[in-house]
Amino acid sequence: MSDAEEEPDRQAKCWANEVRELSYDMEDSVDDFMLCVEHKSNSTPHGFKGFIHRSMNLLTSINTRHRIAKEFRVLKSRAMEVSERRERYKIDGDVSKPNNTSIDLRLLAFCAETASLVGIDEPRDELIQLIMGEEDVAAQDRKVLSLVGFGGLGKTTLANQIYCKLEGQFQRRAFVTVSQKPDIRKILRNILSQAGYVPPKETNMDIWDEAVLLSTLQNFLRDQRYLIVVDDIWDETAWNIINYALPKDRNNSTVITTTRIDNVARACCSNQCGYVYRMNPLSNQHSRRLFFTRIFGSEDACPLFLEKVSVRILKRCGGLPLAIITISSLLACQRNQLKEQWEQILNSLGSNMELHPTLEGMRQILNLSYIHLPRYLKTCMLYLGIYPEDRVIEKNDLVRQWVAQGFISTANGQDQEDVAEGYFNELVNRSIVQPSSYRNGHAVSCIVHDMMLDLIIHKCRDENFILAIDDLHAMTGLHDKVRRLSLNLDGVIDGTIMETICLSQVRALARFGTSTYAPPLMEFKHLRVLSLDYLGRYQESGIFDLGGICHLFQLRYLKVEAHGEIVLPSKIRGLQQLETLEIDSCGSKVQVPSDIVHLRRLLHLIIHGQTVLPDGIGNMKSLSTLGRFDFGMNSLDVTKGLGELTNLRDLRISCTGRTEITRLLDGSISIKKIMDGVEARSMDALRSSIGKLCNLKYLSVDPPLCTDYSEFLDALSSVYPSPSHLQRLDLLYCRLPRVPKWISDLHNLYKLDLVVHDVLRDDVGILAQLPSLTHLYLHIQGIPREKVVISRTGFPVLKYLTVGCSRASALTFEVGAMPRLEWLKIYFDTPLWHKYGGAPSGIEHLSGLKKIYVRIGCSGDDSDIRAAESALRNAIDVHPGRPVAEIDRSGLCSYFDKVKDQLEDENVNTST
Repeated sequence: MSDAEEEPDRQAKCWANEVRELSYDMEDSVDDFMLCVEHKSNSTPHGFKGFIHRSMNLLTSINTRHRIAKEFRVLKSRAMEVSERRERYKIDGDVSKPNNTSIDLRLLAFCAETASLVGIDEPRDELIQLIMGEEDVAAQDRKVLSLVGFGGLGKTTLANQIYCKLEGQFQRRAFVTVSQKPDIRKILRNILSQAGYVPPKETNMDIWDEAVLLSTLQNFLRDQRYLIVVDDIWDETAWNIINYALPKDRNNSTVITTTRIDNVARACCSNQCGYVYRMNPLSNQHSRRLFFTRIFGSEDACPLFLEKVSVRILKRCGGLPLAIITISSLLACQRNQLKEQWEQILNSLGSNMELHPTLEGMRQILNLSYIHLPRYLKTCMLYLGIYPEDRVIEKNDLVRQWVAQGFISTANGQDQEDVAEGYFNELVNRSIVQPSSYRNGHAVSCIVHDMMLDLIIHKCRDENFILAIDDLHAMTGLHDKVRRLSLNLDGVIDGTIMETICLSQVRALARFGTSTYAPPLMEFKHLRVLSLDYLGRYQESGIFDLGGICHLFQLRYLKVEAHGEIVLPSKIRGLQQLETLEIDSCGSKVQVPSDIVHLRRLLHLIIHGQTVLPDGIGNMKSLSTLGRFDFGMNSLDVTKGLGELTNLRDLRISCTGRTEITRLLDGSISIKKIMDGVEARSMDALRSSIGKLCNLKYLSVDPPLCTDYSEFLDALSSVYPSPSHLQRLDLLYCRLPRVPKWISDLHNLYKLDLVVHDVLRDDVGILAQLPSLTHLYLHIQGIPREKVVISRTGFPVLKYLTVGCSRASALTFEVGAMPRLEWLKIYFDTPLWHKYGGAPSGIEHLSGLKKIYVRIGCSGDDSDIRAAESALRNAIDVHPGRPVAEIDRSGLCSYFDKVKDQLEDENVNTST
């Protein structure tokens, strides 16, 4: 049976299950044998003592070999039976070949156009009018708008469109997702964070209980006009808690909810200012536009011979956007657009969903995506079932776990992660996953629609691929061996249940949720992937002991996130298969085992927080990712060793320094942050090491949190030779005096984040000549001494420009400047408006501009703020292309509130 025909029959499924389980058992036995051999060779001493030792263990070795040989004979017998059954059932064994894939350019255009989804303009504008229609009345009660409808109708998309369209109309905004298993504390924290709440210094919001969060949110939003979107509510209880936290002041505030359940929608709108809006399917016209735009890039590009079959396909999709996007993405990925292929898809769709959409009918449509996947992608798709609902999945995490699980096939020296990225892009192109963020045309994270996740979980259970549970009692009485286990646990857990279950055959373990339960790691003998997320545990000083991992000899991927101290074993050398080690202790210091330098296969070492790396790091030649390298905590030898990691592609440098505590004469205590090892030799070593990293593609630098780090910045200003392959450079927190000259050599750089004290004409020239630069964030911390002039030459491909400057009038765009620029963001403050006021000149010369966003820091007088807003609007209004414009005056820019007091006292030349 080929990949693109139909699902296997019952006999073929049984045969496939037997082959899968047999392959697992064979691999486990081989791993056991190799581990035994390796352990014997490593543990046997030399000389006469070694002879005695080997003699005493001879019988044990013979018994071990007999046991393993017996296991192999049993496996061989099972393999012969499975082979005979294949011949009997005449099961085809064709294997499709993977290929490297990039994001479909039609999909990028499709996402850009249909982010607002065809047919959504009319209901969006209608609902906005409902929300804003009585704005002329002095005070209005809080409104609640509830969008209700079947899954896949586009409720979240409509809510998001309203949310984006009303940006700037409300003082506080937030968009949160609830889901079937809501984490109320996380939801409340997200609302606070998105709405702009800044907790007091040295305060950890993650440990706040529900009562504190409710009280804080009520107080913060009181007397504010807010817009809150609460997406995907499944029960009234969750709504009642969130509703209690949102003040009901008469400030024209609005809450938008989405749900599939009528009773929940009515409960949300139980007050007199509530409105339930029932989502309708797309019309035939809008369905056609959505369908053909995804496949052909245009509604009018469909060949005549496909017109009739397309009409029948669309009818069976019932106007459901999710169904239409799924089927159109499936057809768009066909190499040849043949009528026979389209008719095959039509016949597979089954009953018409136009009148009565059902979960089973939607699952059947989504199942077509799975059936028509190549075999190498089916496994990758099913692995998405290890993540909880509505989880944002980082591409890097996903592809590294695929590699660790052995899902990636390579040939001709291909890099496994590059191939895995192609797999990820295929899933995006086929709309199996929905990209949640892009970087330079590449999706870097994704989410799985809950209806697609429902299908995946169903398949995982059917094929014993992943067991995803939220109650350990569900594991009792299992007949199949658990191969991959996802635990999403809340509340108090009785861990004794796990003691009765064999866990040695589990290959992947992922743990989520708010429970304090920690799985018995030593029991997972064949574990390859371990992902532990304890961020839901609201404890101030938890200790998470990972000592059990030193026995996981097959471990290839380890990621742990937790609030508190994460304790690694003192010796980690036995984990010779480890490829990824990522530890996030939310700022706590992590003690790295000294023998980590002997892990020859380690590719990604990512430790957040203060970290002292051991001497000998230069031996880790395989490292591709290192983050963060804490310059302030590490020795001179370690800094020199950094330059020997010539395979590094991703480097993140921090310099946290250390804290000096001094008791003063009056008995009080003074706390001062100072630097460790910041001296000329260390700076030379850092400068030299960065210059040696010839394969570096991403560099991020986070300087020390102290006032005097000029030597550190000098090192960055004079890197030689420059890392010429660099593609992204993040110096956002470094506040350099000028644009470093070595940046001019970065011909592959497409994204640059830079903060400088001043920008002169030569500095603009350095940036303008970067041939690949598409994204630029430039913050000028001081008051520019001369005009920042963007001429018609340079910046050939720049699309996104963000400029922060206390003197917005210093920014000038000449005719023909930045011909590709699409999005301009400007940040400035108003305390010096009376002295340096004025809008940037020449905005109308940016011919390709589509959107402009201006944020005005409101620390000046009201008259200055009004004058600044008026000047900006006048400058934007003269642009012939009429770009979408937004001027936000909701708060201070992050840099200006730190430096504005210094700006008044600076002696600068303001003649220009």
